[in-house]
Amino acid sequence: MSEKIEFDKYVKQLKYFTKKNENTWFIQKNKDMYMESFYVTILPHGLCMSGDYDGLIVNPGASDRQELINWMAGATSLSYFAEKVRLGNQHHKDKEYSEKSGEETILDIITSKCDADGLEDILKEQLWHSKISDEQFKENLRNKIAELDKISVEDVDEKQLDKIIAVRNTVAYHSLENECEYWDLCKDLESEHDFSDLWEYNPREYTHQLKWQQQCLLWWANNIIDKQDKEYFEVEQEIGK
Repeated sequence: MSEKIEFDKYVKQLKYFTKKNENTWFIQKNKDMYMESFYVTILPHGLCMSGDYDGLIVNPGASDRQELINWMAGATSLSYFAEKVRLGNQHHKDKEYSEKSGEETILDIITSKCDADGLEDILKEQLWHSKISDEQFKENLRNKIAELDKISVEDVDEKQLDKIIAVRNTVAYHSLENECEYWDLCKDLESEHDFSDLWEYNPREYTHQLKWQQQCLLWWANNIIDKQDKEYFEVEQEIGK
């Protein structure tokens, strides 16, 4: 479940580590301030994060203190981390909708339903905020498909082009500002273009807060894993990082 750790440059600024007791650490960006700081406490079967970045309980089911720290040091998969957060508190918000995530999901749907692999860039460019005509868009599509399939422009499937243009026009009448509008668009895509099973496409993505909290806990675990006997230490900043 581990992936390569790539720490955010801002999490690397959390450089002051203070051991409050056998199971609790205090991590700060600025030594004499509580702003931009957090606590980590080891629980019998999990970890609790609290402080300036809000609370979080992670329950990986590890059996002892060292196993918990080792687990957190390698918990780089966001989906796996989120799963253990839900075990700690099933009501913790770990995903949210945004207009950007809605657009990306609709793009996935159209690519799949219109057999448009390889056309993602041109679709992304033209589905939203485009001012070119249907005729020009169709011509651009025709040329791109001919290039991808290594065929002449005359051999490009006209029905596929017409389908994509029709879908584009349906999308143009919808906003994706909120999740209700996203599902309204899905309803129209199903009824007007015979798209099916659109409920399988999830327009939500992991929250920025959860991603940040994961980074903070990874930073904590990887820095204290071999310094658990130290009451206090500072993490040296890499020049230019």
